[in-house]
Amino acid sequence: MSVAAISTDIVPDAPLAFTGNNGVFRRLVTRGALLELITFGFYRFWLTTDIRRHLWSHTEIDGDALEYIGRAKELLFGFLIAISVLGPLFLAYFVLGLEFERYKAFASLPLYLLLLAFGRFAAYRARRYRLTRTIWRGVRFWMTGSGWSYAARSVLWWPVLVPSLGFAYPWQSAALERYKLRHTLYGSLPGRFEATGWQLFKRVWWVWLLGLLPWLLLFGGFVAEFSTTGGGGQRPPPSGDAGSGMVAGYAIVLGCLGLVALPFLHAVRRAKEWAWWTAGIRFGNIAVACRLRPGGLIGTYWKLTGLGLLVFLGYAAAAAGLTAVLHSPAPVGGAFEMLLHGRLPVWGFAAYLAMYLVLGIVLGVLARIYALHRVWQRVVAACAVINIACAADVAAAGDVVSAFGEGLADGLDFGL
Repeated sequence: MSVAAISTDIVPDAPLAFTGNNGVFRRLVTRGALLELITFGFYRFWLTTDIRRHLWSHTEIDGDALEYIGRAKELLFGFLIAISVLGPLFLAYFVLGLEFERYKAFASLPLYLLLLAFGRFAAYRARRYRLTRTIWRGVRFWMTGSGWSYAARSVLWWPVLVPSLGFAYPWQSAALERYKLRHTLYGSLPGRFEATGWQLFKRVWWVWLLGLLPWLLLFGGFVAEFSTTGGGGQRPPPSGDAGSGMVAGYAIVLGCLGLVALPFLHAVRRAKEWAWWTAGIRFGNIAVACRLRPGGLIGTYWKLTGLGLLVFLGYAAAAAGLTAVLHSPAPVGGAFEMLLHGRLPVWGFAAYLAMYLVLGIVLGVLARIYALHRVWQRVVAACAVINIACAADVAAAGDVVSAFGEGLADGLDFGL
């Protein structure tokens, strides 16, 4: 069954619905962020579990909600076990990296690749854990496959991805999704992924190109500016270089203006990618139809960007005001210079630290509300399941796995 057939010829028979309340989730993540601060970050295991339970329990397929049975203690123990592995690894990585660089530049590059592969391994194992804690109609999802095999496939795509400036991303995504879905099961029902990289490329190539354009303009403008001034900051007498300098200036201005459009382009790309990904999912004869439109996410990402900018401006104004109170006129270097020379009082240092922590809390809450909850809400509302009757006779299968992969992902700073 093709993606095109799903989107046009077949009428979905089981709509998805999200019944969660925005205010409830906002209070959940705000309270959780404050408790993270009080517990020096350890509450994040409980907050992560609460967020997943909220999202899962309010996502209904054919009238029945998903169930998340993971526990915060599992995440905590998995993290502690993972840290016992990551600690010696990071130490060895640091020492060997310094030693290798003494003999030859970039000699530590293989170590960076190893760390990248380790991160992809952790992401695969974390997904495996989440699936075994996800239940629908009494049957759990589960996953087989090798985390190291997935990591190797992911790393091997980078020699193609980087030189292509990211244009190989659709084929990388399709290949990795095929591996993940091929080893994903709902009870006794095996999954697979039928969407192709070419289908995604046709949807997003122009979005990706427009997203690269501001960076290319900025890079080209600065290179041209540097070559015109000779790197010394002084222009030569008026000549043919004056025209080059003007072009470089226009390129830099256009590049800066183009950066404003990046949240809009990101929303368009994510909407198209979500629709592509969901339409490629299969479990036996069960398929998913998704009619998510870019407009469904543009407002969400613009709200996140605008509110984040307001928070940064408020932080900058508060920091400037505090600096003015502490020392007027402020020395060259500001608060950092005062701290370096021992002229920053303890209460001033505490005030700066408190403002920084508040900034982190507010930005974290905004990211969870808009980049997670609101996006989840809109994606679910745009999807429906086809041939849901095929899930009626699925037998339970699969065993739960440990949270070690979640711990590794958390230690490597991966997302939800």
